[in-house]
Amino acid sequence: MVKMDAALIFAVIAALVVALAGLLKDVRFIVIAMRCVVGFLVAGAVAYIVILLLEAKSIMLFDLDTMEEEGSAGSGAAAPAEESRKGKEADHEEPAGEAGMEQGKEAEGTFQPMDASSLKHMQTPES
Repeated sequence: MVKMDAALIFAVIAALVVALAGLLKDVRFIVIAMRCVVGFLVAGAVAYIVILLLEAKSIMLFDLDTMEEEGSAGSGAAAPAEESRKGKEADHEEPAGEAGMEQGKEAEGTFQPMDASSLKHMQTPES
């Protein structure tokens, strides 16, 4: 559903741009209307295909959040979606070295918020 909504938004924006350009150039109304219809259809189709390809390549997962919300209603479908997200995130993670893991363990309990006295103040160059 998110894919169709995004494609419709792109299509409407394209139709409005085409109509505005036609009105500014004093083109006949029927020409503007036909160009708007063609622009709407082409932009919507291109946007839908691009979103479909991005989702197929797992670059962007548009419907994943929607599936999780529907799954939390009681159908239990959120667990497979959550597992697939964790699996995909694990595929993209880079392995950290042993030094990085040790540093992370040491730094876990040492978080302190920044304050004005701990910031390094820079001097402006005098000309």
